[in-house]
Amino acid sequence: MKIIVLHGDNTLESYERLLTFIKEAKKRGWDVKRITSARSIPEALVVDSLFEKEKLVVVENITFLGAVVRKFMKLKADKLDTTLIIYHPGTITETFINSLPKVDKVEEFKLPKLIWSFLDSFYPRNARNSLLLLHEIVKTQPLEFVFSLLAKQVRDLYWIKVDSKSMTYPEWRIVKLKVQANKFTNLQLTNLISLLAEADVRSKTSQGNLSDLLDFIIATKLE
Repeated sequence: MKIIVLHGDNTLESYERLLTFIKEAKKRGWDVKRITSARSIPEALVVDSLFEKEKLVVVENITFLGAVVRKFMKLKADKLDTTLIIYHPGTITETFINSLPKVDKVEEFKLPKLIWSFLDSFYPRNARNSLLLLHEIVKTQPLEFVFSLLAKQVRDLYWIKVDSKSMTYPEWRIVKLKVQANKFTNLQLTNLISLLAEADVRSKTSQGNLSDLLDFIIATKLE
């Protein structure tokens, strides 16, 4: 069995890479199976007969790869003539990767540092700096992608204030989020979550320009 891992915070590029693999497999006439539950993984990995065409199995939820499934994979890895792609819209820990059978290829897609700078700059009394970084980023990155990252960041800031113990991020990431979250009140964060959701709906229903809506939120809520 050949295993390929695609992961990283740059979900735009990582997902495009996944689609490229799937498209190429279909072009070659492979059988492509996208997994929807942990129970279907063993069956999907096994080739039914000597005459079955080559198979690409795609797992897009790493929670499906629990200890039992990973044990099965290790026991059968040498006997399976299948290509497995493990995709995760975030960073997979080295510990998890090492718990898998031999991985043939790991591709990590990292966000540009400027995007991280913008996300970290999003806090009260920092509107000017945040806007400058945003306008620089969108020269090279799709605004919709940056907006989705910001929305997730704000949700994470609220999450870490109300239930930090349930977060599974690396310790360094949790520490950074706590520092940033402490610059907001819970009410400010819930208000921002609502405003960003409203801006998303308005932009998608032609009731407003996303760039203008986001600029307004930053200028008025981070002043």
